[in-house]
Amino acid sequence: MSEPLAPEILSAPERVIVGTTRRYTMMRRSEIPRQWQEFFDAGHRIPGAIEGPTFGVSFEMDPAGGFRYCVGKEVPAPPTPLPEGLDAVTLSAGTYAVLRRLGPIARMTRDFDRMFSEWLPASGRQIREGAVFERYPPDDRNGPDVMAYEIWVPVTDEAE
Repeated sequence: MSEPLAPEILSAPERVIVGTTRRYTMMRRSEIPRQWQEFFDAGHRIPGAIEGPTFGVSFEMDPAGGFRYCVGKEVPAPPTPLPEGLDAVTLSAGTYAVLRRLGPIARMTRDFDRMFSEWLPASGRQIREGAVFERYPPDDRNGPDVMAYEIWVPVTDEAE
């Protein structure tokens, strides 16, 4: 039995994430963990990075199911010039449905899919323009079998 979805509705300021970006399709999203591993293995030094969470950002979705994905850190403003191999992605200010979890990272894909297939239609809200992102906060409970993660979905202010 699946754990119930109970996202919080939060207002968030604009954020800028700097990191590595690649293009995927929904059929190839299983390759995203390799991008994370390469990001950490490369030891990317992001000038001005804010200490704390790491982000995974899905943006520029297309009707065929393609999207760009960025693994990175928040910065107050993008460095100029951007270090080679890094991109800046702006997360829009506004209302988000935020699902917080502590569990196996393998469960995240299922939670992500359920946010769109179950929670969003039942909520009466609509997805709004903006990137969908994962936020991985530092947490003493994180380990090889369990991880704290959040899924942030941009939604309209009110249920319609």
